[in-house]
Amino acid sequence: MSINTDRIKPTDCGIQTFLDDLINHKYQIPTFQREIVWDENNVKELWDSIYNFYPLGSILIWKTNIKLQNHRYVGGHKITEENLKLSEYQYILDGQQRTTALLTSLMGGKIEGRGDFNPTLYIDLTVEDNNSSEDENYKKRFLFWNEINDKDGTFRPNIGKKKKFDEGLIVKLSDIYKNYSKIEKNIF
Repeated sequence: MSINTDRIKPTDCGIQTFLDDLINHKYQIPTFQREIVWDENNVKELWDSIYNFYPLGSILIWKTNIKLQNHRYVGGHKITEENLKLSEYQYILDGQQRTTALLTSLMGGKIEGRGDFNPTLYIDLTVEDNNSSEDENYKKRFLFWNEINDKDGTFRPNIGKKKKFDEGLIVKLSDIYKNYSKIEKNIF
């Protein structure tokens, strides 16, 4: 009996490559996975880890020729075709919460059961680091639209943040990825 030593092996790719592969039907999420349970703070903590270059943990992918029943959408984004037939399927067994958080915070979407909540994430470029391992500035650094929208000046707690947004000091994370040089130019 021989042992197949390459059955479990780590690979790596960038966030955008992983998300592009997800959108392009490379990965599936089996229906036996639990529903999305992460809240806004979990998403902000994930992006704080990315911001600080901390490890994110792994995403466990099972490669098999077995076709399982799977979710067709993640965060409102279609990730599979109904009659998709492949010689090998790749199922996300661990990391669905992180995957959904990354996908929706960068590309928007919908979280089932969350009504009008917009999961697109913004970053306040004026929030400074305090160089502490217990830095909770991420709560101010990473914002969702409901934390910025001042509803035409009628929601007073958000007036300052909306002003920063209008000045280009609070930006979508996706805009940094797509137009970094433009964002950098606006800041200076």
